[in-house]
Amino acid sequence: MEKVKKAKKENRHGADFGLRILSIIIAVIIWFALSITQYPTINKTITNVPVVFSLDGTQAKEKGLSALNYKDISVDVEIKGMNYEIGSYTAADLVATVNLDDVTKEGTYDLDIDVKSSHSTDKVTVVSVNPDTVSVEFDRLTTKTIPLTAEAPLISAEEGYILKETTTSPSEITVEGPKNDLDNISKAVAQISKSKKISEDTTINTQDIVFYDDDDNVVDPSKIEVKDTKSVDVNFVIYKKKTAKLKVDISNCTDNFDVSSLPLKLSEEEISVVSPNLDDSDTETLTIGSIKLSEINLAKVFSFKIPLNSGEINMNGDENVRVSFDSEGYTSKEFTITSDHIIATGKPSGKSTEIETKKLTNVKVYGPEDVINNLKDSDLYAEVNLSDIIDSGSYAREAIIYSPTYNNVWGFGKNEIQIVVSD
Repeated sequence: MEKVKKAKKENRHGADFGLRILSIIIAVIIWFALSITQYPTINKTITNVPVVFSLDGTQAKEKGLSALNYKDISVDVEIKGMNYEIGSYTAADLVATVNLDDVTKEGTYDLDIDVKSSHSTDKVTVVSVNPDTVSVEFDRLTTKTIPLTAEAPLISAEEGYILKETTTSPSEITVEGPKNDLDNISKAVAQISKSKKISEDTTINTQDIVFYDDDDNVVDPSKIEVKDTKSVDVNFVIYKKKTAKLKVDISNCTDNFDVSSLPLKLSEEEISVVSPNLDDSDTETLTIGSIKLSEINLAKVFSFKIPLNSGEINMNGDENVRVSFDSEGYTSKEFTITSDHIIATGKPSGKSTEIETKKLTNVKVYGPEDVINNLKDSDLYAEVNLSDIIDSGSYAREAIIYSPTYNNVWGFGKNEIQIVVSD
């Protein structure tokens, strides 16, 4: 009995499902019949239909024209047609294009926007298009390569450093646009508006490129397109500031001579230097050259080029330093040095040496006035160094004139000693 009830229940459910399907089919048939008989045509407005702009296959393209200011737009379209054909239309069922048939030369055109159905078999009438035209400027485009510089007024170096230079990568850019507009551009500048203090080489990227004419007026970029790259790396090169204290070496003097007693005057005691080596100390001592003591007569002025390391820059500007002497309180006098005060050092091993010079006459000696006035011949010695001699023979060597008693006098001139070296 229960099985019979269950079977009847299932048959009833199946019958209900069939009736539902039949009802849907009948409803569709009725709607279709009404669409044809009661509402045969309808008007429908479709919004935001995208407009296609293409130069392919047009006279404009054949003549090398390009659209300068066109931007993608969409239109609202009112159409008319059979209800059963257009009743479900959306923007995807319409094709809107810009009519370029009239574009044959440079100029600004108000161009019609044509709309049609994307379904070739549907009978659709376009009632209205809003907007129905679009204004487009056409011109022949050319290219120009322009040097690129940087402008970053708010980027600066930390204390103790200097912003040495600012470069861009790339160093030039190629732009495309109407010839008249490009001819008006004299320079291109990559701009950075951010503020930052830096103490090492830094690179900042920017897409802000500004064009200027010869009068530094900004050129309208709307018709100009940057080719190849849209962004620029601006490179900031940082140098270290330091102070170099200058000094000069005094050579060919004995150990007892007081170099500090010389009345040296340097045209620059110190200079400001910037260096690419960021680890350099803030101060350093720089030897600009060497002067032989025997060349100093207090009247002569020596000039030296300041020796800097590769890449360093002297911020004082002058590349040379002049070395002179303050002669006030100094004088000179001529003396005679006898053979017993002529000394040879560094004699070659295994050789005998003979000093042929019996005495040095007219030896000019400089020093403070009070010392020179008290100086005697017996206070002076002539020392000659033979350490560079290897072979036997006769040699002339310049002697160093000194006084063991006074450490602030010196001999001027060559004062040569004749030496014979033999086996």
